[in-house]
Order: sequence, then structure tokens, then C-alpha cells
Amino acid sequence: MVLAAVLGYLAWQRFGPAVEVREVAVSTDPGGPGCGAAADVVAVVRTNGRPGTLTYRWVRSDGTRSEELTERVPAGRKEATLHLLWTFQGTGSYPARAELQLISPVERTAAAEFTYRCPR
Repeated sequence: MVLAAVLGYLAWQRFGPAVEVREVAVSTDPGGPGCGAAADVVAVVRTNGRPGTLTYRWVRSDGTRSEELTERVPAGRKEATLHLLWTFQGTGSYPARAELQLISPVERTAAAEFTYRCPR
């Protein structure tokens, strides 16, 4: 009887409901990176703790789009952290926007805005 309960629980863990997305947030230093530096844009995807795969892409305001990327979420982990490292060079000021497009298991978007400034 105990063995049947354990096997049932393990089967539910393995084949039960898939990962569900609860919330998506994107952030970075609002001051932006310094001259010739990179902005670390961070997306936090909060889940229900079930295992599964997140499929996503990054879209930047300079027209650059990443290919589809994946992040495997193991059982028990309730959030995934996704990074975009965006490097800037040159002088001047550039208002930037980085958007995370979550493709599956559900479509969601979130973005962060900042300004690159290099006066010299």
C-alpha cells in the first residue's frame, strides 16, 4: 500500500500539471551603463514550481531580436532568472528599451527602459 502511494506521488510529480507562469518582470539599473559598458537586463519569471520549459526572446529598441531561447525550470523552483547583456560604445545619449517576449508556455511581455549616456 505504501509503495503504491509512493509510486502514485512520483507519477504525479513527473506527469502532473506543467509549469505555469504567474508573473513576469524585467528590470535593470535605470541610470543605464557608463561609457563603453554593458547593461545587465534581468527578467524574473515566477512560476507555480512545476517543471517545464520556458521559450522566450529578447527584443531591443535598436532593432535587434534574439533567436528563440529556452530555459528549463526544474521541479520545485518557483522562478527563473533570464539575462540580456547589452553592450554600448561611443559618445552621446541613447534611450534604450529591452523587452522580454515570453512565447511559451504562455505569451507575455515585460520591458525595462534606461538611457545610455557617455559625455566624452
